[in-house]
Amino acid sequence: MESFQLWKLSGALLLGMGVFLFGCRNGDPEAEQVNAVIAERLDLNEEKAARVQPVTAELWGEREMLRKLRADLYDQLLAQLKSKSADSGEMEKTLKTSWLQVENLIPKAAGAFSEYHAVMAPEKRAEMVEKIEKRREWIQQGRRRFWSFSDEGPTAEDINGKMAERLNLTLEQETQMLPMTEKLFDERDAIKQARLKVYDEVLAQLKNDTVDTAQLESVLHSTWTTMDVRIPMVSDAFASVHAVLTPEQRAELSEKLERRQKRRKNRRHHRWHDWH
Repeated sequence: MESFQLWKLSGALLLGMGVFLFGCRNGDPEAEQVNAVIAERLDLNEEKAARVQPVTAELWGEREMLRKLRADLYDQLLAQLKSKSADSGEMEKTLKTSWLQVENLIPKAAGAFSEYHAVMAPEKRAEMVEKIEKRREWIQQGRRRFWSFSDEGPTAEDINGKMAERLNLTLEQETQMLPMTEKLFDERDAIKQARLKVYDEVLAQLKNDTVDTAQLESVLHSTWTTMDVRIPMVSDAFASVHAVLTPEQRAELSEKLERRQKRRKNRRHHRWHDWH
């Protein structure tokens, strides 16, 4: 977990399940198009592609809800940054509500995984296992393109220094931020282990001939709990960051977030074509 952008953890909480739905409202592909690409990537014949079509359509139908949750979170962040003081209670409420709505999709996600698993050839599942294992190793080693410190990884002080640099903090502000950074930094191992647990479960299920849906759901819910109990900490951290920043710094940060939102929307228009 990168402690650099404290507000970004909130976004990670919201989007943590990894249901990465893309496209803009005017440029979205239809579910049939998405399923066709999935069928191509998984080497499915027409019969198998038709079998998973309803599953793809059901998952694809959740994209607007997930987008709205993300948009609501950004709106909350921007509104609070533009206010003279932060309301950690309101931030926590937004995160909790969003997190619960995404958690409610776990049974659907686990069921979909089982359906896709059932139509994949053993060779294709083996290919997927290899790719996921590489990703798991990347997470296990804590690699981050952002960091360029020692092989042992960054310390809380390193992260705090990068954050101060990017937010143009004074030395006094950097010192004020350090306890918050350390507090979040101390949670990184628990969060990483929760992520690795999901990877391990998915890998185990892919290596089996059938999926234990109940077990997969259990692991996903356990991971959700690991993150959920840390939402108050994230909300308090955001409020603390808000208190440290000057009005000018908060305005600059708001502008950066708004530009990020615009870039995200622009990228959505091209992602489908790139993926396809």
